[in-house]
Amino acid sequence: MEGIRHFNSIEVARILGVNVSTVKRWTEEGKLECIKTAGGHRKFLMAHLGDYVKNYKKKHTIINLFPMEDENDLQISYRILKHDYPFLIDYVVTQALESRLEKVQQVLNGLYLGQHPLHKIYDRLITPALHRLGQMWHNDELSIIEEHFGSQTIRDSLIRLQGIISIPSEKIGRAICLNLSTELHDIALKMVANILELRGYQVYFSGQFTDIFKIEYAFEKFRPERIYLSCTWVEDLEKTQAELEKILKNCDIYNTSMYLGGQGVRLLKLDHPRIARVIDSFEDVQRY
Repeated sequence: MEGIRHFNSIEVARILGVNVSTVKRWTEEGKLECIKTAGGHRKFLMAHLGDYVKNYKKKHTIINLFPMEDENDLQISYRILKHDYPFLIDYVVTQALESRLEKVQQVLNGLYLGQHPLHKIYDRLITPALHRLGQMWHNDELSIIEEHFGSQTIRDSLIRLQGIISIPSEKIGRAICLNLSTELHDIALKMVANILELRGYQVYFSGQFTDIFKIEYAFEKFRPERIYLSCTWVEDLEKTQAELEKILKNCDIYNTSMYLGGQGVRLLKLDHPRIARVIDSFEDVQRY
């Protein structure tokens, strides 16, 4: 459990907007799960709070989304409750550049526990924050190593966010999330995978630098109904188009539908019948 944030009863009471005795009563009634230490103290994970919010908390009830340690925490909680995404983008970029993973994670946890849809968090916060970092590097406001540290902090916070998300045990289908061989980043594709998992798909994630010309293995082993392809940068258009055609050939064999996203997609020929949709947002991933 190293590296996982635990909350005590006082912090949970502040987050949920109740008193400590209520937290104790809810744990005894089985409404709020916890971990009891050898000394009898209650410790809570964000997953415990997420389950409580999902099962018991009324939608109109205001939740204090942060442990209130100082005025800054109060300010961030207020901005989350007000859906102030422009402020939160600035805050996340600042914290990411300082590699303050826990601060970025707190914002994501707070938004999700506050019942912001995952696709909305990705579209309105994470994507603009990553674009901001990229633009700052492009404008020589950041070195490439600073941009990488900031992006990696955001990526790691997304991985930790998965600890809150309740994934359906019953699957509705199988999907492969695939990067092309020249893709340097897999953050956007990871967010696609998270949304698909939440929808109930069994997801197989390739990561960076996938060897497309050995892709038959993945199709044969996983037999996906869907494949989601990320193409953010095209250095060699002919090679990229050849990789796309290779994947589509396997889509024909295995009756697989393809969904594409990324800035590089518009440079490719997309007239194949297996291409179901070009994805322009994470809301599209949730909707289609």
